[in-house]
Amino acid sequence: MSEVVPLRRNRPFAFFWTAQLLSNAGTQVSELAIPLIAVLTLSAGPTAMGVLTALESLPSLVLALFLGVYVDRLRRGRLLFWSNIGQGVLIGTVPLAAAFGVLTMGQLYVVTFAVGTLALAYGLAHTAYVPALVTDRRQLTAANSSIALTDSVTAVAGPGLGGVLVQLLTAPIAVAVDAASFLVAAVLQACGRGPDPLPPSEKVRFGLSIRAGFAAFRQQPGIVAITVGKGSADFFHWGVLALYVLYAVRELGLSPAAIGAIAVIGSLGPLLAGLITTPLTRRFSTAWTAVIAAILVGGGILIPFANGPDLLVIATIGLGQFLLGLGVVHLIIIRATMLQHTIEPALLGRVGAVIRLIEWGTGPIGGLTGGLLGAAIGLRPALILLTAGTLTAVPWITRAAIRGHLTLPTHPTNRT
Repeated sequence: MSEVVPLRRNRPFAFFWTAQLLSNAGTQVSELAIPLIAVLTLSAGPTAMGVLTALESLPSLVLALFLGVYVDRLRRGRLLFWSNIGQGVLIGTVPLAAAFGVLTMGQLYVVTFAVGTLALAYGLAHTAYVPALVTDRRQLTAANSSIALTDSVTAVAGPGLGGVLVQLLTAPIAVAVDAASFLVAAVLQACGRGPDPLPPSEKVRFGLSIRAGFAAFRQQPGIVAITVGKGSADFFHWGVLALYVLYAVRELGLSPAAIGAIAVIGSLGPLLAGLITTPLTRRFSTAWTAVIAAILVGGGILIPFANGPDLLVIATIGLGQFLLGLGVVHLIIIRATMLQHTIEPALLGRVGAVIRLIEWGTGPIGGLTGGLLGAAIGLRPALILLTAGTLTAVPWITRAAIRGHLTLPTHPTNRT
């Protein structure tokens, strides 16, 4: 077996990793700042927040399959570059409108949907592009863990920075930071351009091309189990997201900085997952660590039960977010590695689109359900029901573990 070259010596992957670090840090700022703009500046209620949350995931429901086909027909590195440029420009319109006093919920709705569309294209191309940068299949788990670690590091710094920026400089300024981060990330990607092969042209009809993605997805029961289980949990989690900021501000009386502190604590979970997933999967069965991860996904159930002094509330909700993030990222790393080991590179975009449809496609309904439920029975009772629902991932993943469907290949081959 040939010697494995360390990832740090892979220059294109290093630039890709750095760009990811930067753009994700800005994204974490906006994910806190935009809901705060809606609640604090535009006085949005539960229903409006439900609509805003639904629009973030709506592209996955209506566009995922189509974008998956195009991702498999385009140069993925180039698509990543232009997706970053587009997101930076769109997000930049929010602070611009706020500066002129013309910002409305309608604009937030449009920007959220458009940015969600570009983020979807980026996510599909991102997973499919990693095997082009990391051609030694023995390094894929480490590469995916490094990417997850990037996401986690930015998730730790981003929300805290976002909370401080919102507290000191207002939410629109915090969003401007995100816009700039996307543009700088695009420059880094251009500077560190790596292999960007044009996928083989297919003279297959669009419908048949989509069908091939579904067929490849169904042939991998472990990937199906993680996706369906996570999708069922995500339905309820989107409802939680619709109400969380509103609940934290209006019922718990937390400041933007306190909400940012909770996000920092919670983001230590994904950070830990990025560090421990590779050694855990080498030492223990991926199957049973996946089951434990599915249980941890239900950590958000602590949100509606947080009570007492602000520090105790912050610690309780932060712990719940920590457990949630640890479980989710562990599952994502395992599935990404399974995908890259078992799915032909030419199909990765389409299979990724099927996964995105199942997981994020539940978002519009989940977000609207959360908003309507909060308006009908109150924020806290709605959050109790929604957070309990995130445990629905457990039976799906447990069954797959029992059947031996969650084991990674022992000796992956270098497919081209």
